[in-house]
Formats: sequence, structure tokens, C-alpha cells
Amino acid sequence: MRTRRDTFVLGLTGGAAALATFQASAAGTECGTDAVAVGSALLDKYVTALNTQDIRIFPEICTESYIQHSGRSPSGLAAQIELFQNLFKATPDHQMQVEDRVIAGDKVVARTVHTATHTNTFRGFPPTGKRFSYRTIDIWRVENGKFAEHWDLSEAEEVLRRLRPD
Repeated sequence: MRTRRDTFVLGLTGGAAALATFQASAAGTECGTDAVAVGSALLDKYVTALNTQDIRIFPEICTESYIQHSGRSPSGLAAQIELFQNLFKATPDHQMQVEDRVIAGDKVVARTVHTATHTNTFRGFPPTGKRFSYRTIDIWRVENGKFAEHWDLSEAEEVLRRLRPD
């Protein structure tokens, strides 16, 4: 007959075994290694597209039905291209740097910092000439080698508040 203690210990060891299996699949097996390589290459392409302001790359990195969960912009590849066209017009020196990346399964997570100068009208705000930076934590779901969904936490709204004319 099993006691509560036996059941608890079995539960702990089962959870530890499941965690070990997940870590091994994410880090060591062929499938996990492929997912990490694909996710890392995709993130690098995204950063290159932003830093060179080459939106022609977006169809290579985002699905046509790209889902944007932030609520700050509509979903879809065309909407993402338009969003970044407007961003690059307002901040032609916009740059993004990845500070951390975590890739597991079909998820790519990046902690980033963006820097730019507000030199043209953006979201109705006239140019201020102010240099600014903001941080994000982005999470993408990868499907067939492209970003299919995106969630984020961003300081961008705080930056917009600071850029508003008094």
C-alpha cells in the first residue's frame, strides 16, 4: 500500500524526469538542435532586417497570417511591413540589439534594446530630435521556418509619452 509520502516522492521524481527529458530534447537531440538553429537564424534575419531597414526580408521571416498579440498593431504580414515602414520614416537611425535569446521548441524569446532619434512625425507626434531607447521582451512562435505569432512586453509606450509635446 502506498503512503502519501510515497506518492509525493513519485510525483517529484516524475516531474524531475519530465524536466530532464524536456531539457535534453531542447538542448541535445537532433530535433532540439535543429529548432534552436532555425530559431536563432530567424532572429538574426529579423535583427538584420530592422538594422538595415530592409523590409523586403519580411516575407522570408514572417508568415502571411502573422498574428500580433500586442494590440499596438494589426496582425498580418502586410501590417507588419507598414508598421516598420512608418517606424523607419520617423526614426531613420533605428537600431536593435539582442541582449539575450532563449530558443526552445517552436518558441524564440529575445530581450532587446532599441535606439533611435525621433527625426520625423510618428503616430501623430511631430519630430522632437530627441534620441531615445527602449527595451522589449519578444516571444515568437515559429511555424514552417517563419515567425507566425508574436507577444511582447515593451517600454515603447513610455517612450511615446516622453516624446509627446508638452
